[in-house]
Amino acid sequence: MAMKRIFCLFALICFTVIITRAQTPQDSARWNPDEVIAFAQYDTLTLEMDCYFPNDDAEQHRCIIFSYGGGFVDNNQRQVSIRHFCRRLADDGFVVVASNYRLGLQGVRFKGPLRMIKPLENAIGMASEDLMKVTRYVLDYASELTVDPQQIILVGSSAGAIISLQCDYERCNRTDLALRYLPEGFRYAGVIAFSGAIFTRKGMKYTHDRPAPTLFFHGTADKLVTYKKFKLFNIGFYGSDAIVRQFKARHYPHKIIRFQDESHIVSIRYLADYEEVRWFIDKMVVDAHHYEIDETFFDPFRPKTQWDTIGPGEMY
Repeated sequence: MAMKRIFCLFALICFTVIITRAQTPQDSARWNPDEVIAFAQYDTLTLEMDCYFPNDDAEQHRCIIFSYGGGFVDNNQRQVSIRHFCRRLADDGFVVVASNYRLGLQGVRFKGPLRMIKPLENAIGMASEDLMKVTRYVLDYASELTVDPQQIILVGSSAGAIISLQCDYERCNRTDLALRYLPEGFRYAGVIAFSGAIFTRKGMKYTHDRPAPTLFFHGTADKLVTYKKFKLFNIGFYGSDAIVRQFKARHYPHKIIRFQDESHIVSIRYLADYEEVRWFIDKMVVDAHHYEIDETFFDPFRPKTQWDTIGPGEMY
């Protein structure tokens, strides 16, 4: 199994390099979004969502809202690998929205974990609000976008995984933010988080509603987005391991893949683990099977990367 995953990852890297080098301008245009829509304006900052549509005549499609990573510092919305991921999903019949959000940690310097609490909370809050604005836009214009409003799935990487998990958490707890943007009774159909976490000042608990079926990917040695939790009294930053403990205790549907001894490199595995993503959507979202799956993947031959040593001190 390990050798199979290694081969698939190696083949994917080679494929990406080959098509990137071989693309003519006409070829590369295929990976561009089909439509770019401005959904929010803050003074001189315009936030945009890139839309990728299936090539069919169906009146409704399942929708995936993808949120990129970048530490709340960098805008990676149109990174090549993300455009390839979005187009591949669109080719499989999904309307895909790759959304932008405000970057609340730009210019912030790391001066220890305690001093990062408030800036991190602000950054997550702003970006989560923007993701909810995207959700509301998709709901309001579902007909024009050919989206089934009951089938909206959040997918995120790193900072994008954080706000994807955070939005569903806010929805479940009926916070002021959720009530402002999400219609009563609305539920996300699923959440997929590549190295994500949840911030809360009230302890980790789902009080009013069940979370959406969730697929977690996380490296156990992640130094940037905690795999376990950072907690001070009731203030906490809860990683995948801590969130899944809550899911298990209450039998919420989920699947977690733990990458033993791997770092934040797991956050960019959305193409390498595309088949896992599709399995989750097909089985746990579309077919609504109630699974509670906990897997650990260990690759003794994985190469070392820069992510193995990068922590908040190096990032900010």
